[in-house]
Amino acid sequence: MAEKVAFLGLGKMGGLMTKHLLEAGYSVTGYDPMPKAMAAARKHGAKTAKTPAAAVKGAGIVCSSLPTPAVVRDVYLGSGGALKAIRRGAVVFELSTSSVELAREIAAAGKKKGVAFLDTPVSGSIPHLEKKQVAAIVGGDRKALEKHRGVLEAFSKSITYMGPSGTGLIMKLVTNHILNIHHAGIAEGLAFGMKAGLKAGNMVKFLQESALSQLLFYKGPDMAARDYSNVIAPVELSKKDLGLSVEEANDLGVPVPLGVAARQQYVAAIALGLGQADFNAVFEGYLNAAGEKPKRRG
Repeated sequence: MAEKVAFLGLGKMGGLMTKHLLEAGYSVTGYDPMPKAMAAARKHGAKTAKTPAAAVKGAGIVCSSLPTPAVVRDVYLGSGGALKAIRRGAVVFELSTSSVELAREIAAAGKKKGVAFLDTPVSGSIPHLEKKQVAAIVGGDRKALEKHRGVLEAFSKSITYMGPSGTGLIMKLVTNHILNIHHAGIAEGLAFGMKAGLKAGNMVKFLQESALSQLLFYKGPDMAARDYSNVIAPVELSKKDLGLSVEEANDLGVPVPLGVAARQQYVAAIALGLGQADFNAVFEGYLNAAGEKPKRRG
Protein backbone atom coordinates (compact mmCIF):
# COMPACT_ATOMS: atom_id res chain seq x y z
CA MET A 1 0.00 0.00 0.00
CA ALA A 2 1.14 3.55 -0.70
CA GLU A 3 2.52 5.38 2.33
CA LYS A 4 0.09 8.01 3.64
CA VAL A 5 1.15 11.65 3.59
CA ALA A 6 -0.83 14.63 4.83
CA PHE A 7 0.02 17.92 3.11
CA LEU A 8 -1.01 21.21 4.73
CA GLY A 9 -0.87 24.18 2.39
CA LEU A 10 -1.54 23.49 -1.27
CA GLY A 11 -0.46 26.82 -2.78
CA LYS A 12 2.10 27.26 -5.53
CA MET A 13 4.91 25.48 -3.69
CA GLY A 14 2.81 23.03 -1.69
CA GLY A 15 0.71 22.16 -4.72
CA LEU A 16 3.78 21.25 -6.78
CA MET A 17 5.29 19.27 -3.91
CA THR A 18 2.02 17.35 -3.57
CA LYS A 19 2.04 16.62 -7.30
CA HIS A 20 5.59 15.24 -7.12
CA LEU A 21 4.75 13.11 -4.07
CA LEU A 22 1.78 11.60 -5.90
CA GLU A 23 3.99 10.86 -8.91
CA ALA A 24 6.47 9.18 -6.56
CA GLY A 25 3.74 6.80 -5.37
CA TYR A 26 2.66 8.36 -2.09
CA SER A 27 -1.00 8.58 -1.08
CA VAL A 28 -1.62 12.25 -0.22
CA THR A 29 -4.46 13.92 1.66
CA GLY A 30 -4.21 17.70 1.51
CA TYR A 31 -5.72 20.74 3.14
CA ASP A 32 -5.82 24.40 2.12
CA PRO A 33 -8.30 27.17 2.98
CA MET A 34 -8.54 28.08 -0.72
CA PRO A 35 -11.03 25.96 -2.71
CA LYS A 36 -9.06 26.42 -5.95
CA ALA A 37 -5.94 24.95 -4.37
CA MET A 38 -7.94 21.99 -3.08
CA ALA A 39 -9.46 21.42 -6.50
CA ALA A 40 -6.05 21.50 -8.18
CA ALA A 41 -4.73 18.92 -5.71
CA ARG A 42 -7.69 16.62 -6.39
CA LYS A 43 -7.07 16.97 -10.12
CA HIS A 44 -3.55 15.62 -9.58
CA GLY A 45 -4.92 12.66 -7.65
CA ALA A 46 -4.82 13.79 -4.02
CA LYS A 47 -7.59 13.40 -1.50
CA THR A 48 -8.60 16.50 0.46
CA ALA A 49 -9.88 17.20 3.96
CA LYS A 50 -11.91 20.03 5.46
CA THR A 51 -9.48 20.82 8.31
CA PRO A 52 -5.78 20.35 9.07
CA ALA A 53 -6.67 17.94 11.86
CA ALA A 54 -8.77 15.83 9.50
CA ALA A 55 -5.98 15.80 6.90
CA VAL A 56 -3.34 14.45 9.30
CA LYS A 57 -5.51 11.76 10.85
CA GLY A 58 -3.82 8.38 10.38
CA ALA A 59 -0.90 9.78 8.35
CA GLY A 60 2.61 8.65 9.22
CA ILE A 61 4.12 11.63 7.42
CA VAL A 62 2.92 15.23 7.57
CA CYS A 63 4.25 17.98 5.28
CA SER A 64 3.40 21.66 5.32
CA SER A 65 4.20 24.65 3.14
CA LEU A 66 2.64 27.74 4.68
CA PRO A 67 2.91 31.48 3.98
CA THR A 68 3.83 33.02 7.36
CA PRO A 69 4.99 32.07 10.87
CA ALA A 70 1.57 33.13 12.19
CA VAL A 71 -0.12 30.59 9.92
CA VAL A 72 2.41 27.89 10.92
CA ARG A 73 1.62 28.53 14.58
CA ASP A 74 -2.13 28.42 14.02
CA VAL A 75 -1.98 25.25 11.92
CA TYR A 76 0.07 23.31 14.47
CA LEU A 77 -0.65 24.93 17.83
CA GLY A 78 -4.03 26.66 17.35
CA SER A 79 -7.25 25.52 18.98
CA GLY A 80 -7.95 23.10 16.13
CA GLY A 81 -4.26 22.54 15.48
CA ALA A 82 -2.88 19.59 13.59
CA LEU A 83 -0.38 18.65 16.30
CA LYS A 84 -3.16 17.41 18.57
CA ALA A 85 -4.38 15.07 15.84
CA ILE A 86 -1.03 13.74 14.55
CA ARG A 87 -0.46 10.17 15.68
CA ARG A 88 2.47 9.10 17.83
CA GLY A 89 5.47 8.02 15.77
CA ALA A 90 4.68 10.33 12.85
CA VAL A 91 7.25 12.68 11.32
CA VAL A 92 6.54 16.26 10.25
CA PHE A 93 8.44 18.01 7.46
CA GLU A 94 7.68 21.73 7.91
CA LEU A 95 8.83 23.21 4.60
CA SER A 96 7.95 26.88 5.15
CA THR A 97 10.37 29.75 5.68
CA SER A 98 9.31 30.44 9.24
CA SER A 99 10.60 31.50 12.67
CA VAL A 100 13.47 29.57 14.26
CA GLU A 101 12.01 30.06 17.73
CA LEU A 102 8.59 28.82 16.59
CA ALA A 103 10.10 25.71 14.99
CA ARG A 104 11.83 24.85 18.24
CA GLU A 105 8.61 25.45 20.18
CA ILE A 106 6.60 23.13 17.93
CA ALA A 107 9.40 20.53 17.96
CA ALA A 108 9.37 20.53 21.77
CA ALA A 109 5.58 20.15 21.83
CA GLY A 110 5.79 17.37 19.24
CA LYS A 111 8.44 15.49 21.20
CA LYS A 112 6.06 15.26 24.18
CA LYS A 113 3.59 13.53 21.86
CA GLY A 114 6.16 11.25 20.26
CA VAL A 115 6.10 13.24 16.99
CA ALA A 116 9.34 14.21 15.21
CA PHE A 117 9.01 17.78 13.93
CA LEU A 118 11.71 18.72 11.38
CA ASP A 119 12.22 22.26 10.14
CA THR A 120 12.80 21.60 6.45
CA PRO A 121 12.88 24.79 4.37
CA VAL A 122 13.99 24.60 0.75
CA SER A 123 16.19 26.84 -1.35
CA GLY A 124 14.67 27.52 -4.75
CA SER A 125 11.34 28.65 -6.09
CA ILE A 126 8.69 27.55 -8.59
CA PRO A 127 11.03 27.09 -11.63
CA HIS A 128 13.36 24.90 -9.53
CA LEU A 129 10.54 22.95 -7.91
CA GLU A 130 8.92 22.21 -11.27
CA LYS A 131 12.12 20.37 -12.22
CA LYS A 132 12.52 18.76 -8.76
CA GLN A 133 15.61 20.89 -8.26
CA VAL A 134 15.09 22.59 -4.89
CA ALA A 135 17.73 22.09 -2.18
CA ALA A 136 16.25 20.87 1.10
CA ILE A 137 17.75 21.84 4.48
CA VAL A 138 16.83 19.89 7.60
CA GLY A 139 17.00 20.57 11.34
CA GLY A 140 15.79 18.08 13.97
CA ASP A 141 15.78 14.33 14.52
CA ARG A 142 18.25 12.84 12.03
CA LYS A 143 16.90 9.30 12.41
CA ALA A 144 13.43 10.50 11.44
CA LEU A 145 14.91 12.21 8.38
CA GLU A 146 16.78 9.12 7.25
CA LYS A 147 13.73 6.93 7.72
CA HIS A 148 11.59 9.15 5.49
CA ARG A 149 14.09 10.97 3.26
CA GLY A 150 12.26 9.59 0.20
CA VAL A 151 9.60 12.26 0.81
CA LEU A 152 12.16 15.01 0.21
CA GLU A 153 13.83 13.10 -2.61
CA ALA A 154 10.52 13.24 -4.49
CA PHE A 155 11.08 16.92 -5.27
CA SER A 156 14.64 17.87 -4.16
CA LYS A 157 18.03 17.71 -5.86
CA SER A 158 19.84 17.61 -2.51
CA ILE A 159 19.11 17.12 1.19
CA THR A 160 21.46 18.68 3.74
CA TYR A 161 21.15 17.86 7.43
CA MET A 162 22.25 20.87 9.50
CA GLY A 163 21.77 19.76 13.11
CA PRO A 164 19.20 20.16 15.94
CA SER A 165 15.79 21.79 15.65
CA GLY A 166 15.94 25.28 14.18
CA THR A 167 19.21 24.86 12.31
CA GLY A 168 17.48 24.14 9.00
CA LEU A 169 15.70 27.48 9.24
CA ILE A 170 18.84 29.31 10.32
CA MET A 171 20.56 28.03 7.17
CA LYS A 172 17.60 29.17 5.08
CA LEU A 173 17.79 32.65 6.61
CA VAL A 174 21.55 32.77 5.93
CA THR A 175 20.89 31.66 2.34
CA ASN A 176 18.26 34.33 1.78
CA HIS A 177 20.46 36.95 3.45
CA ILE A 178 23.32 36.26 1.04
CA LEU A 179 21.02 35.90 -1.97
CA ASN A 180 19.20 39.19 -1.42
CA ILE A 181 22.38 41.18 -0.73
CA HIS A 182 23.95 39.62 -3.82
CA HIS A 183 20.87 40.49 -5.86
CA ALA A 184 20.88 44.08 -4.61
CA GLY A 185 24.60 44.24 -5.44
CA ILE A 186 23.87 43.21 -9.03
CA ALA A 187 21.22 45.92 -9.25
CA GLU A 188 23.59 48.50 -7.74
CA GLY A 189 26.36 47.61 -10.17
CA LEU A 190 24.11 47.62 -13.22
CA ALA A 191 22.70 51.03 -12.28
CA PHE A 192 26.28 52.32 -11.91
CA GLY A 193 27.23 50.93 -15.33
CA MET A 194 24.10 52.27 -17.04
CA LYS A 195 24.78 55.76 -15.67
CA ALA A 196 28.24 55.48 -17.21
CA GLY A 197 26.70 54.62 -20.59
CA LEU A 198 26.85 50.83 -20.64
CA LYS A 199 23.91 48.66 -21.69
CA ALA A 200 22.41 46.45 -18.98
CA GLY A 201 22.05 43.47 -21.32
CA ASN A 202 25.70 43.62 -22.35
CA MET A 203 26.81 43.86 -18.73
CA VAL A 204 24.75 40.85 -17.69
CA LYS A 205 26.05 38.80 -20.62
CA PHE A 206 29.64 39.58 -19.63
CA LEU A 207 29.05 38.93 -15.92
CA GLN A 208 27.60 35.52 -16.71
CA GLU A 209 30.91 34.59 -18.31
CA SER A 210 33.06 36.24 -15.63
CA ALA A 211 34.57 34.72 -12.48
CA LEU A 212 31.70 36.21 -10.49
CA SER A 213 29.27 33.38 -11.21
CA GLN A 214 31.66 30.78 -9.72
CA LEU A 215 32.77 32.78 -6.67
CA LEU A 216 31.30 30.41 -4.08
CA PHE A 217 33.07 27.45 -5.66
CA TYR A 218 36.58 28.84 -5.99
CA LYS A 219 36.66 31.13 -2.93
CA GLY A 220 33.97 29.80 -0.56
CA PRO A 221 35.83 26.72 0.81
CA ASP A 222 38.92 28.73 1.81
CA MET A 223 36.79 31.40 3.46
CA ALA A 224 34.92 28.75 5.46
CA ALA A 225 38.29 27.30 6.55
CA ARG A 226 39.60 30.80 7.41
CA ASP A 227 42.56 30.09 5.14
CA TYR A 228 43.79 33.29 3.49
CA SER A 229 47.11 32.01 2.18
CA ASN A 230 46.01 31.52 -1.45
CA VAL A 231 46.26 35.18 -2.37
CA ILE A 232 44.36 35.88 -5.56
CA ALA A 233 43.83 39.50 -4.59
CA PRO A 234 45.00 41.00 -1.27
CA VAL A 235 42.61 42.87 0.99
CA GLU A 236 44.46 46.14 0.28
CA LEU A 237 43.82 45.74 -3.44
CA SER A 238 40.11 45.06 -2.89
CA LYS A 239 39.84 48.17 -0.70
CA LYS A 240 41.58 50.18 -3.43
CA ASP A 241 39.31 48.79 -6.16
CA LEU A 242 36.16 49.50 -4.16
CA GLY A 243 37.46 53.00 -3.48
CA LEU A 244 37.84 53.59 -7.21
CA SER A 245 34.37 52.25 -8.06
CA VAL A 246 32.69 54.21 -5.25
CA GLU A 247 34.49 57.40 -6.25
CA GLU A 248 33.51 56.98 -9.91
CA ALA A 249 29.89 56.26 -8.96
CA ASN A 250 29.83 59.34 -6.75
CA ASP A 251 31.19 61.47 -9.62
CA LEU A 252 28.34 60.15 -11.79
CA GLY A 253 25.74 60.84 -9.09
CA VAL A 254 24.91 57.16 -8.56
CA PRO A 255 24.24 56.00 -4.96
CA VAL A 256 26.21 52.84 -4.15
CA PRO A 257 25.54 52.20 -0.44
CA LEU A 258 26.45 48.52 -0.65
CA GLY A 259 29.81 49.40 -2.19
CA VAL A 260 30.50 51.94 0.55
CA ALA A 261 29.55 49.48 3.29
CA ALA A 262 31.63 46.68 1.73
CA ARG A 263 34.71 48.91 1.50
CA GLN A 264 34.48 49.58 5.23
CA GLN A 265 34.67 45.83 5.92
CA TYR A 266 37.94 45.64 3.99
CA VAL A 267 39.17 48.59 6.05
CA ALA A 268 38.27 46.57 9.18
CA ALA A 269 40.29 43.59 7.92
CA ILE A 270 43.28 45.85 7.27
CA ALA A 271 43.01 47.14 10.84
CA LEU A 272 43.43 43.52 11.96
CA GLY A 273 46.75 43.34 10.11
CA LEU A 274 45.34 41.41 7.14
CA GLY A 275 46.00 43.91 4.37
CA GLN A 276 48.25 41.54 2.41
CA ALA A 277 46.15 38.43 3.05
CA ASP A 278 43.75 37.14 0.41
CA PHE A 279 40.57 39.19 0.08
CA ASN A 280 38.70 36.30 1.71
CA ALA A 281 40.12 37.76 4.94
CA VAL A 282 37.31 40.31 4.88
CA PHE A 283 35.56 37.47 6.76
CA GLU A 284 37.67 38.28 9.83
CA GLY A 285 36.23 41.78 10.05
CA TYR A 286 32.72 40.35 10.33
CA LEU A 287 33.79 37.67 12.81
CA ASN A 288 35.54 40.26 14.96
CA ALA A 289 32.40 42.42 15.02
CA ALA A 290 30.37 39.32 16.01
CA GLY A 291 32.62 38.68 19.01
CA GLU A 292 34.76 35.92 17.51
CA LYS A 293 38.49 36.17 18.14
CA PRO A 294 39.94 37.20 14.77
CA LYS A 295 43.00 35.85 13.07
CA ARG A 296 45.73 38.47 12.83
CA ARG A 297 48.72 38.78 10.62
CA GLY A 298 51.61 41.19 10.90
